[in-house]
Amino acid sequence: MIRRIFLFALFIFIQIISFAQNDSVWNVMILKKGKQPSIKENMVEYSPTGFYLYRNCFYDIQLRDKTKQTLRLVDIRQDTLLFVGISPKENVNSSLYDTISLNYTTIDKILLLKDWSMKTSKKIKSDNYHFIFYKSATKNVYESKFEYVFPSREFKNELFPRLANKGITYHYEYKGKLYYHSGLKVVQPKYSEEEKLKTLKVITSVLDLILNKRINIDINY
Repeated sequence: MIRRIFLFALFIFIQIISFAQNDSVWNVMILKKGKQPSIKENMVEYSPTGFYLYRNCFYDIQLRDKTKQTLRLVDIRQDTLLFVGISPKENVNSSLYDTISLNYTTIDKILLLKDWSMKTSKKIKSDNYHFIFYKSATKNVYESKFEYVFPSREFKNELFPRLANKGITYHYEYKGKLYYHSGLKVVQPKYSEEEKLKTLKVITSVLDLILNKRINIDINY
């Protein structure tokens, strides 16, 4: 019996290696426990069957110590999310921001705002979800838009995406705060059928390891 479990675990491990051997970046899917993962055209917005966290997107989160923060995701590593805060000044290169490194287990809730004035939100409690980190050739990034915000100025402001209850909204930074600009139609990143199938296989394999705790694998590329 032990030999059979070991061989199955080895098979899963070889699958992950073969799927990821040419991949270079980490991505993460958030999947509600008890649900089967699904790769859809729109992986930006919340879905219990899985949604991605995207670099350059602002997320409202509550940590285990009950503090709430609005942070922009800039990178993803194994089990770790790298964020920056809201810029206190205008036109500051984001590479100059202080980076905040958070292990996913420190996140208590992801807050999807419903009402900007009342600051009410749908709460995605982390304990009820799997954070599935996987390697991919596709770097999940949601691009900013640029629009004229102040009529008296000749330059356009950068509008950052922010995940809210009804999807993506766009905001600009001004003196340490985020200001709502618009709720534009979600631009859905394009994934080929081959990419969808490959990603689903990797995510399913990682999910199997999480659920069954067959082996503890530390993969470095």
